[in-house]
Amino acid sequence: MNKRAASRVGSLFLGIAALAVFIYFVGIDELKKVLLQVDPLIIVLMTGIQLLGFIFYASAWFLLIRATGHKLPFVTCQGIAFASIFASYTMPSGVFLEAMRVLLGSKESGMKLGESTATVILHRILYIIGFLASTAIAMLALITGGKITSSAIVELSVLPALAIAGLVVLLYLSLDPKRVRPILERVLKLVQPLIKVVQKETRTDGKADQFVNEYYKGFRKMLSSKTHVAVSFAASLGDWGCSVLILWVVLVSLGTNVSLWVVIISMAIGKMIQMTPIAVPGMLGIYEAAVTTSLSLFAVPVAVAASAALLMRIITFWLDLPVTGLAAYHYGFKLLSGGFSSLRS
Repeated sequence: MNKRAASRVGSLFLGIAALAVFIYFVGIDELKKVLLQVDPLIIVLMTGIQLLGFIFYASAWFLLIRATGHKLPFVTCQGIAFASIFASYTMPSGVFLEAMRVLLGSKESGMKLGESTATVILHRILYIIGFLASTAIAMLALITGGKITSSAIVELSVLPALAIAGLVVLLYLSLDPKRVRPILERVLKLVQPLIKVVQKETRTDGKADQFVNEYYKGFRKMLSSKTHVAVSFAASLGDWGCSVLILWVVLVSLGTNVSLWVVIISMAIGKMIQMTPIAVPGMLGIYEAAVTTSLSLFAVPVAVAASAALLMRIITFWLDLPVTGLAAYHYGFKLLSGGFSSLRS
């Protein structure tokens, strides 16, 4: 086993260990008692909501690709989205999710790598803006209603503040990408084998300037299509809304009378933790702990909060693996076989 494979296996075991510690801390007997209350129909309902969220997710990206002037069948776009989600579940960094979309999006639609990267980055920006805006509204509603303490406000504001700072930097660099050129040259050399698979080229010298120009033109072209961007933003909100709805349905099914504003904030904290580039596939164990802690700050019993987080994870992680895994196998095999063909030729 080489070092890369060993690190992946190690990071997966780290996530499983974190999940085991989380379950041990909450108490497996308490979790069983709460989870046995869940109606099987709730599982079916949550699965349907999750599938709807996938459609919104792919639609938001699909619209941005169309804004660049390229065409990609929606079914293909959805398949690539599934494959990229599987990558984020099994690789020790969420960066693989975006990298997979960039590469497969470029190969399947004919976009340049810079253009493909621009669509993925703008999609992520729109999603972050959506859930940060809803989180701000939720916190304002709780503050005006007197349902949140000043200490809790400080604790809950740390991650959103960091997310906003990251969003500002991302927007700034997207509008002036030449500032990342020195770093980009090194990155392109590292991913040279992948570039060869997608574009059948081996040289990376001088590619940084080309990539920056492609990215800038693609980003500006999307922004000029206000209709596509607006509808993409609406689809991103739909995707985010499905995530919130899943957690809210779980909590209601467990007999917990919790405010929708609390659910929005707890999900936002979980999402921001999930975006942190820590070497744990899918942030297994860490994501559940973050959602549980957030709910507990609003007086939700720990056993109930942990059960809701685990049940939500079963729907949004374990049940996703077969579908997303098939897509990853299909597109991964297609990508690699194309690369091997180019190498033989």
